[in-house]
Amino acid sequence: MQFLEKLRAGELAVTLEITPPRKPLDEVLLRRARGLGSVADAVNVIQRSGRQPSLDASITLRAAGLEPVWHLVTRGRSRAEIEGEIESAAGAGIEAALCVRGETGPADRPDTPTLRETVAAVRAALPGACLGATANQYLPPDRVLRNLGPKLSAGATFVQTQPVLDAGSLAPLAGAIRREFAGTFVVPMVMPLLTRGDAERIAARLRIPVPAENLARLDADGARAGWAIFEETVRTLRAEGLADGLAIMTPQMDPPPEAADRIAAALRSA
Repeated sequence: MQFLEKLRAGELAVTLEITPPRKPLDEVLLRRARGLGSVADAVNVIQRSGRQPSLDASITLRAAGLEPVWHLVTRGRSRAEIEGEIESAAGAGIEAALCVRGETGPADRPDTPTLRETVAAVRAALPGACLGATANQYLPPDRVLRNLGPKLSAGATFVQTQPVLDAGSLAPLAGAIRREFAGTFVVPMVMPLLTRGDAERIAARLRIPVPAENLARLDADGARAGWAIFEETVRTLRAEGLADGLAIMTPQMDPPPEAADRIAAALRSA
C-alpha cells in the first residue's frame, strides 16, 4: 500500500477524508475520492449514519484502483457484526483501516468489543494492513497515551489526530508518542478554514479550540488568511517533525477545483 510505504520511507504520506454519498452512487464517490488527484496516497472513508457504509464505499474504491482507509466504528455494534465486516474487508483485499468508537450512535451491546479487541481482530484478519487509531491532542497527553497504549500494542501502526488548528498543540502528544511507542507514525488532520464561520462550526462540532489569532486573521483578510494559515500549518508540522503523514479534511463535501488545487500546492511544497 502506497500510504504505508511512504510512511516507512519517511516521505509525506497523504490521505483525503471524504464523506460517501447517501446512496451507492459510484460517480459521486469516485469524484470525491479523486479530489486531490495524485497528491493523495489513500482515501479516508468516513462512516456516518444515513450514508453509504464506509466498508461498502471502500470496496468500491478498491475495485476502482484507489487505496481506501476503511473506518471501522464500534459504538453500539455487536461482536458478530464487527467480525462480519472484518471478514468482508479481508475478502475484498482492504489494506488499511481506522478503528474508531464513533461520535454518536446507539448504546453498546453487551458484547460490543473494545477498540483494543477490535484492532487485534483486524490485525489477525489483515496481518499486513496499515491500521490506525485516533487521538485528541487537545486533551492531556498522559490521558491520551493511556487510551492509545492498548490499541498500539494490539497492532495499530499510525495515530490520526483531530484537526490541527495550532501546531503547538500537537507537539506534546507527538513527542510522547515517539518516546513511548517507537515506530508509530503520527498523522495529523489538517483542513483549510477560510471563514470565521467555518472555523467556529468545526470547533463546535469537534469541541476543539480555535486560536484567537486565527479568528482575527480570518476577520481581517478572509479566505486569503485562511489559505495562509493552512499553508503555514502544513509547513510547520513537517519542519518540526510533528507529522509523518497528513489527513486532509475539507469543510465542504465537494470543494471547488480551485480549493483542491490550493491544497495540492501546499502539500507539494511541504
